[in-house]
Amino acid sequence: MGTRFKDILDSTFGIRFIFSKLNLSSALSGSLIKESRVMTDVADISEAYRELAEFNNFVNLTHNNSLIEKIKIELFELRDIRNTLIRISEGSIPDDIELFEIKSLSMINQKVKTFLESTEINCIKLPDLEDVINLLDPEGNRITSFYIYDAYSSDLKEIRKEISSGYIESEDAIYKMSLIEDRIRGEIYLKLSVRVSDIYESLINLARVDTLIAKARQLKDLNLIIPSHSINSTSYSGMFNPEVKEILKSDRKEYQLIDIEFTVSEPLLITGSNMGGKSLTLKTLALCQYLYQFGFGIPAREASIVAVDKIFLSVGDEQDYRKGLSSFAAEIKRIDNMLSAAKGGKLILSLTDEPAGSTNPKEGTALATALLKVLMKKRALSVVTTHYNIENIVCKRLKVVGFENGVMNYKLSTAIDTSAPGEALRIAEAMGADSEWISIAKAELGVNKR
Repeated sequence: MGTRFKDILDSTFGIRFIFSKLNLSSALSGSLIKESRVMTDVADISEAYRELAEFNNFVNLTHNNSLIEKIKIELFELRDIRNTLIRISEGSIPDDIELFEIKSLSMINQKVKTFLESTEINCIKLPDLEDVINLLDPEGNRITSFYIYDAYSSDLKEIRKEISSGYIESEDAIYKMSLIEDRIRGEIYLKLSVRVSDIYESLINLARVDTLIAKARQLKDLNLIIPSHSINSTSYSGMFNPEVKEILKSDRKEYQLIDIEFTVSEPLLITGSNMGGKSLTLKTLALCQYLYQFGFGIPAREASIVAVDKIFLSVGDEQDYRKGLSSFAAEIKRIDNMLSAAKGGKLILSLTDEPAGSTNPKEGTALATALLKVLMKKRALSVVTTHYNIENIVCKRLKVVGFENGVMNYKLSTAIDTSAPGEALRIAEAMGADSEWISIAKAELGVNKR
């Protein structure tokens, strides 16, 4: 079973921000998104984006704005009645509240069905539930309330008339009335039971309409794109993290877009000093991969993405106190789990930030180098960041441009040599760190004072 959306909702790479920016009409739609599982089949992902593209075309036509708002108003009344439908399918006779729920859903279905039939939307077809409405609205009032109407039975109508007029003993009459009402509920159940699958289809498809409208609108709101699909190489032009971009915008700062490409079995090594944005790049790559495999828009100018079986992100000081693991031990366990999946034949995305960065440099360099060598032999799309000097390995290398003209440039450029950039002193000095501390550190490194 694949990862569920709710399993990653509180991750550190920003998926909750994306979810919070979906303008859904119904809580049911949000629940179904959370319960959905990551897609790994390219055919499924392609179909999800075909549907999103169809709704994106629909949403972007100005003359559809009024129609979209009418649809959203109807979907605002959509309720999660899956348990009601399960009960009926298992043989339970519905009570009046459950019959009200089905009637309400059926009326929403018919209205939205009529709206969609006036558009170019073809990817979602709602069933015709007019007969269900007629069953639950025998008097033709077309209001969502429900009770056992007089129109269901002349006997019921007569006994209610007698009760209201006081012709018969009220206790006996009420008992007789309840027997008739129970019989009618049973008859309604028999007719509804053969339509449960259609009613369930309506419920799910109405939530899909809600979700696709929200996703399509989010494309424009967050400047996202629909990606293309790749088999061997993932690439992004102008990739960004929407949550960080919004934070920077509120501070009147500009997000520096990232261009990046990496290929199966050819690890990408990114070097750069601390504060260089390497961890954010890995988190954004994880975010984009999950968005792709859940059928959302991608934060980039262009994107071509390989679908993977499993996504592994190892970033930061993630100690597992409940298991008694130090940050190093927790990191080693995460990387080991990733390698086990790769050795099991799965195509994985491996995103590893500063492997063995918390241990001594000699052993850390050896572990980082060995990891790259192992990943070269696996069906893995892998990106590794480091501040170690990884010299004795040939792989694609990028570096953070780094500190220039008094500011940090977070863009990635091709690394010409194998040494890691040494910018820690320049950054510390620019931050106004203690001058004596910096001076002594320069002397230790044999750097002349300026």
